[in-house]
Parts: sequence; C-alpha cells; structure tokens
Amino acid sequence: MEESTTVSIDEIDALLPQTQCTLCGFPRCRDYAAALQRGAVDINRCPPGGLPTAQALASTLKSTEKSPCETFKGREIAHIREIDCIGCTLCLAPCPVDAIIGAAKHMHSVLEANCTGCGLCVPFCPVDCIDMVADPRDVTGEFWTSFEMQEVSRWRKLADQHFTRNSHQENSEPDSMAPDHRKQLIRDSVNLVRRKRWKKTRKSNECIQET
Repeated sequence: MEESTTVSIDEIDALLPQTQCTLCGFPRCRDYAAALQRGAVDINRCPPGGLPTAQALASTLKSTEKSPCETFKGREIAHIREIDCIGCTLCLAPCPVDAIIGAAKHMHSVLEANCTGCGLCVPFCPVDCIDMVADPRDVTGEFWTSFEMQEVSRWRKLADQHFTRNSHQENSEPDSMAPDHRKQLIRDSVNLVRRKRWKKTRKSNECIQET
C-alpha cells in the first residue's frame, strides 16, 4: 500500500469498529489506523469490521488490496459468573474500555452497554469465571454492520480514557502491594473457591446417594 498523505489518522480511525480487540496486531484501533496512514499494513486486518470496513478503508485510502478478511464469529459480550468470582481484580486492567466493575475481594460484573466483546479479560481470570456469550444486541447476525455509531463513539471515548489513565499510572509511583503478596492473596482466594466447589459437589453427591 502506498503511503497516504491526504487522509488523517482520525479519518481512518473513524472507519474502524473500535472494539479494541487487538486482532489486527495493534493494542488499539487508533494504532492500526496510524499504521494504515503510514502505509505499513494492509486493510484486511480487522475481523470485527470484516468486508464493510475493508471496503471503506480501500475507498478512503485508494487501496487495491483484495485479500479476504478473517471471518468473525459474531458479536459477543463478557459475562462474569459472579458466584465464582473471587474478586482478584486481574480482569480490570486488560479491559480496554473499563467495562468491568468491581473491587478487591468483591464480586465483579460487566457493564454490558460498554463491553465491546473483545474477550481480552478471559485469559486473566484465575478461576475461569468469565464467559463470552452471544450479544443480544446483535439482531442482524453480522458483527460490524449491527453496530450503532453511538456505540462506536462511546467505545472510542472509553478507550481514550483507559489508555490515557494507564499511561499516567506507568509514570506514577508503583503499586504499594508487593507482587509476591498479591500472588499469595490470589492463590488463597482460588483455593477458597476450590474448597467451596468441592463441598458443594460432595453435598450434591451425598444427596444423590440418599435418594
């Protein structure tokens, strides 16, 4: 792709779905837009955007790239099984739009209206209590085309706030809690959940045997 000198990063970013899912290989949609503006990457690296986004980018950037986009399975949102949540807070930071709320040792929950369905929180949960479920807002069955511009604008704003805050925190004083102490708290919480599950399973088996 030839470098674009007439199209701004803002104009390119406006064509992207703002899921901040990192599937394009960049931390956020705006970073992908910047790379597109430089002509450093192809227009087909946004699975959530799919063909509509690729076509819009091709038209705006005068690109002839025609490689198919990776398919996307449809709109999803994160769901936390609150009964299993140990309140470790590890899922908070990975969320690029701060759609998860909760405090240490308290149950967390997802603000569905803010969730982009990126799934970046899932691998950080030590007790696997986060599920990605079908988004009830997806009435068309097509991921990007079912987005509303109001949603996209909100996600862009939330992402800007999230990354700006993280940038400031990196330059501030480090976390007062020692890493080893934090890890021990998480291990203790995980073990507590495991014991509760074991007791629940044992009680259930005893009830079955009695019947």
